[in-house]
Amino acid sequence: MFSGMKIHAVWIPLLGLVFFGIARPLCSQVKGQTVSCGRSDALRRLGEACGLDADDGYIFTGTVLSSIDISDTEKRLQVAPHEMFRGVPASELTVVTEQDDCLPELRVGEEWLFYLQRDEKTHSLVLPFGSLSKPTAEGQEEISTLRRTIAMSDSGLIIGYVSRDDSDGDKSTTTEPVASQKVTAIRESDGAEYSAISDSDGNYEFEPLPIGSYTLSANTRPGLWAPDWGATIRPRSCHAYEFELRTDGRISGHVRAADGKPLAEHLWVDVVSEDGGRGDSAYVDDEGRFEARGLEPGRYVIGMGINAQPNTAEWRARVYYPGVRSKDEATVVELGTAERRNGVDFKVPPRAGVNE
Repeated sequence: MFSGMKIHAVWIPLLGLVFFGIARPLCSQVKGQTVSCGRSDALRRLGEACGLDADDGYIFTGTVLSSIDISDTEKRLQVAPHEMFRGVPASELTVVTEQDDCLPELRVGEEWLFYLQRDEKTHSLVLPFGSLSKPTAEGQEEISTLRRTIAMSDSGLIIGYVSRDDSDGDKSTTTEPVASQKVTAIRESDGAEYSAISDSDGNYEFEPLPIGSYTLSANTRPGLWAPDWGATIRPRSCHAYEFELRTDGRISGHVRAADGKPLAEHLWVDVVSEDGGRGDSAYVDDEGRFEARGLEPGRYVIGMGINAQPNTAEWRARVYYPGVRSKDEATVVELGTAERRNGVDFKVPPRAGVNE
């Protein structure tokens, strides 16, 4: 299957959307110099492709025949394909690397599972950093999945991983796999429900699902919660989804303008631990309602703009529950384990500028 993954997300409870963090630089030492290797793991893990749905023109197993430096940082490879999963068969293919210093070493004579992209300008086949490519010795499960999905004309696969976020209240978290967790897939067209159970390593896999749109959920154990996913099954598709379960503490309420009417635009409510170590943002719907879920026990302040960068317009217009400007005047909401706190209602003073 695949290993556990740590994902940071902002949950929009009423729309079922998740927004992910930006790319982060990675560095490696190459010939005594530090090389920056940029990637955006979180972005690609939103329904990461695990089969023929990968955004690559050629997917195949093959042997590296030769490797030639074409610059200080890149190589040209000659590769002999063996088992083709996507692309036009050929006796040999020329492949150029991208961010080669950040790639594992491709040794002549070694067999790899390749995921290659076609460069729109040069038409060259490219092996970029961040590719799913790997030596076949490390990719046997992926190869098995590709062999299975290539024969699916009216179905596809959903696989994934379930973990538990154990916050210690001290700004650090650990994740552990969750075994025997039921994950459901409900088809939107008719409500048909399918299920899978995670194994001892937290991995789950559905039996091949008929084509269609589904809602995936791991919210099958009281007191624990993770955001749902929306998934589309296409013929021969395979996608991976992680669920990171958290204690299901909830804070909900309504935000309105000073005159009691709904806000003129859709905004966000920040729910932040009193010490600033943890926090989430909840979307405000058309009726002014918000709900933040997955909150650990603790003391929280709630407001709008309270997590903004200092001296920005949003920060200057910040307002705390129950409708005050200063954190010192804010009402702190204390939340127990998996407790639900409703009725956190407040109004935004006119000078906040968010209702204009």
